[in-house]
Amino acid sequence: MAVFNRFEDPATERDYVAEERGKWRPGVRWLTVIAMGIFVVFAMMNPLFFPTETLAIYNMVSMAMIVSLIVAYIVIGREEYLRWRWLDPLMFTLLAVAAVVLMQALADPANETETSLYGMMVINMAVILVFAAVTFVANFRWFAAWACTLMAAYLGFLALAPLPVFPRIYMVANVGMFFSFAMFVNWVLDYRARIIFETNRELAAEKAKTETLLYNVLPQQIAERLRAGEAVADSFSDVTVIFADIVGFSVLARNLSPGHLVRLLNKFFSLADKCAEWHGVEKVKTIGDAYLAVAGGTASSSGGALEAINFARDLISEIRALAEESGIDVAVRVGVHTGPVVGGVVGSSRLAYDYWGDTMNVASRIEGTARPNGIAVSSATYHQCAGAHDFEPPEVLVLKGVGETEIRHLAV
Repeated sequence: MAVFNRFEDPATERDYVAEERGKWRPGVRWLTVIAMGIFVVFAMMNPLFFPTETLAIYNMVSMAMIVSLIVAYIVIGREEYLRWRWLDPLMFTLLAVAAVVLMQALADPANETETSLYGMMVINMAVILVFAAVTFVANFRWFAAWACTLMAAYLGFLALAPLPVFPRIYMVANVGMFFSFAMFVNWVLDYRARIIFETNRELAAEKAKTETLLYNVLPQQIAERLRAGEAVADSFSDVTVIFADIVGFSVLARNLSPGHLVRLLNKFFSLADKCAEWHGVEKVKTIGDAYLAVAGGTASSSGGALEAINFARDLISEIRALAEESGIDVAVRVGVHTGPVVGGVVGSSRLAYDYWGDTMNVASRIEGTARPNGIAVSSATYHQCAGAHDFEPPEVLVLKGVGETEIRHLAV
């Protein structure tokens, strides 16, 4: 920001002006109501002090100003007010012209009112300048140009006025004091508002980064529940669990350098993340070289065995392309099982939404029966998507910790 308070980026400047004028709009509308009230009160009191000829001019100007303030009140309530900064100098230029007409009319009966034109001018200049200082919102450059023009016109008037030197200096000093005060007030209000606006934008950007990181760890609705102080625990009756891991990872670890191995793992998990996004599958976590995901859980956009199978098929296709591109003999096994699970967030650090239950264990065991670049599914999963894919005949295997389990293989 420069001395004249302006952001270098035009878009930022427009956003600031719209936001700040929106904040001040209720107050500015109240000021127009107060101004209307002042004109009405004086119109009611002036017949006690001024002759009929003066009142005619005063009432005409007052009515014109009241109508103008009503129009201003309506315009300020419109959305265009947030962008049209030129409205501020226009309104106050009209007000200054009206003040000149009124002062000229009131100067004629000066003997009756004991008020001189020059004294009234000092008072009215002070009122207009101070009033404008708090009404020119997010608009210091326009205010400075308007106030300097008004001050120059006033100095030109005094230069031509038939007055001794000392009264001129006295009036210039008085009006100059209010002019300096008004300039300072308007500049400080605008400057501080710009600092607050810039700080709020930076805070909003940091908040967005934090939320992005948080939503990469936790589903959005889960994060919101945690913020509300809720204990997150959910039960699901029909979730499809997917386990995928790299075949012969120990051999790869011995044959590849640590850096190369990490890059391979990163590529594998990134491909799995991409496939999960394609099919609305929820990534749960990585365990060593294994990738755990679910379809039909809290953050799944669509849930079911069919999405899980499509995810697995695309993942295997991507891994085959990776093996061909890298020249590394890498393959994956995928195990899929459908059943009830419990989900929730536990602990107080490194929070993650996790799933537990026998369904998770069975899916892990089934993954171990899959062939390289193959998919093994339980009978529960098979019955949900049998019509969409061709499966091999079932075979009954004894799985550790599970017992006899019917497995079907899907050729990919």
